[in-house]
Amino acid sequence: MDAYTAGLREAAFEYGIKKLAYQLDMSESRLYKKLDPDGGVSLTLADFFRINRVLKDTRCIDRAMKDLGMVATPLSADASEFEGEIRELLLDQQEQAARFVAVVRKAKQDGKIDAEEMEEIRKQRHELAVFGNTVMNRIEAMHEKGTALKAVQ
Repeated sequence: MDAYTAGLREAAFEYGIKKLAYQLDMSESRLYKKLDPDGGVSLTLADFFRINRVLKDTRCIDRAMKDLGMVATPLSADASEFEGEIRELLLDQQEQAARFVAVVRKAKQDGKIDAEEMEEIRKQRHELAVFGNTVMNRIEAMHEKGTALKAVQ
């Protein structure tokens, strides 16, 4: 069993196989077989996510995230519509910032920036500014409505 499913297995046994099997509408013996690293019954990706939905244990995905060189950030359950929208806009802005940096790096590779490359840099910088202004507008709208970001409080 690989590191990914080992985390799921650990969490499942701590949670309780009987309880988990009941919540998954699966027999205990079937669940044991799916979680057995040497068993003949395969743990499918669908099983993995179905079990993880019940367990809500980060060990189930932490190893995969580590493998990918990433970290997961939990979303607050009480995030307002504005907070969710702003979070998405900030992610979009980060993607645009990455595109801008990539264009600059590519243009600098040969030691000079020609007119065509400069135009592309200006275009990407403009897009980055648009994303920044959009985020700021939504934050200002939130402020005008008297809603406060929980992180700022």
